[in-house]
Amino acid sequence: MKGKAARCDWKSAAQRKPSPCDRYKHACVICRGFVYLYGGRNTTSLRDFWRYNIARNEWEMLDCSGDGPGELEEHSMVAYKGTLYIFGGMVDSAFTQAKTPLWMYDTDSARWTEGRDVPAEMESLAPTNRKGHSAVVYHASMYIYGGYVGIRGISQEFWTFHFDTRTWLYVSTPPHNTGPGPRHGHSAVVYHTAMYLFGGLVGLSEQKDLWKWDFGNSSWYNIRTRYRILFTKLY
Repeated sequence: MKGKAARCDWKSAAQRKPSPCDRYKHACVICRGFVYLYGGRNTTSLRDFWRYNIARNEWEMLDCSGDGPGELEEHSMVAYKGTLYIFGGMVDSAFTQAKTPLWMYDTDSARWTEGRDVPAEMESLAPTNRKGHSAVVYHASMYIYGGYVGIRGISQEFWTFHFDTRTWLYVSTPPHNTGPGPRHGHSAVVYHTAMYLFGGLVGLSEQKDLWKWDFGNSSWYNIRTRYRILFTKLY
């Protein structure tokens, strides 16, 4: 096989106390030189909120005991203009189903706001709580795809949230244009004018397909890839 032996050297950053406990199913995002971490699961669901100073290599636990979202798992978190947007991940119950799954955190004022300013007549035009979805930012909007929606199972819903107007819109696609379909536990990123979505779970079956959503013409494309092993030396 051609190429050099792969070398990938991870370096553990020695963390000073205090620091977050072991966890999974949490969410992280970077904003203005800080890494923000919220919730997840250890032995139980967590609701702690942390900020990591990259330059100083220090964790700081932020206060969310009052108006924060509560315990969350498999939620999403994105950042836009100094505000963090957390969606979904609430523990399933009749109580949480009646609450909005969207929360906003202003990093300047350190204040939480619950995104419940949707008019009653438009509640059906906003996504319900879900887990394992993906969330990305493109221009002035957040795009959410799929996820696990309680007893309804996995979803293929595609929503956009406009940050400036704080309104939701269901993203429709041409009838002939098939997309990734229902799934959860997948990942998505934005590059140039497209969102790339990979993998996830359909039932108990892991997926390895790659999809491209073109923001310009509002269409999905299934990307057929060739697999090869790339050997590089990392420094």
